[in-house]
Amino acid sequence: MPAGLHVTRGLDDLSLPASLAGYRRTDGARSRQWPRPGHALVHESSIVHAGVSFFGPVLVGPQCELGPHAAIYGPTVVESGSYLGPSAEIRRSLLLAGAEAAHMSYVGHSVLGRDVRLGAFFCAAVRNLRRGTVHLLRDGVLTDTGEVTLGCVIADGTQTGVHATVMPGRRIVATPVVPAGAIVTRNC
Repeated sequence: MPAGLHVTRGLDDLSLPASLAGYRRTDGARSRQWPRPGHALVHESSIVHAGVSFFGPVLVGPQCELGPHAAIYGPTVVESGSYLGPSAEIRRSLLLAGAEAAHMSYVGHSVLGRDVRLGAFFCAAVRNLRRGTVHLLRDGVLTDTGEVTLGCVIADGTQTGVHATVMPGRRIVATPVVPAGAIVTRNC
C-alpha cells in the first residue's frame, strides 16, 4: 500500500483526548455533509482568526495560523508552524510542519510534506469523474485503492503556483515547483 494511502487511512483512527495541556478545546460544528463527530485541540500559541470552523477531530500544533473563515474537517492533523490562508478548506489530511495553503485553497484526503507552499486557489481533486474508487499508478500498474475520495501526496519543500490542480491519487515527489495553472494528471 502506498505510504500516502496508509497515512490517510490511519487518520480515520484519530481519537483526541477531551483536553490536553497547552491546548485549547473547540467543539466541532455539526454537518450533514461531514458526519464525523469530534472536537478540535488547538495549541495555545496558534492564531485562529474569526470565522474558522472545525468539523470532527482536528489537532493543530504550535505556532500555526488559521486564516479568517478557514474550515478544517477532521480527522486532520496540522503540525507546527503551518499556515492556512483565508477561506482555505482542509479535509481528512495531514499537514506536516511548516506547510502552507494560501487563500481559497482546497486540500482534501491528502498528505502535505514539510514546508510545502501551495499557491492561492490550489485544488487537490479527490474524486474521479465516474464517482467510482480512485486508482493509483504505481510502478506502471494501475491499482484500485478502494477509496472513493483520495487526494494527493506532496513531498517536502514543494511549491505550487496559483490555480494549480492535482488529480486524485497523484504524487508530487520529484518536481520541486509546479507552475501556476498546472493540472497534474500524472505522478511527477
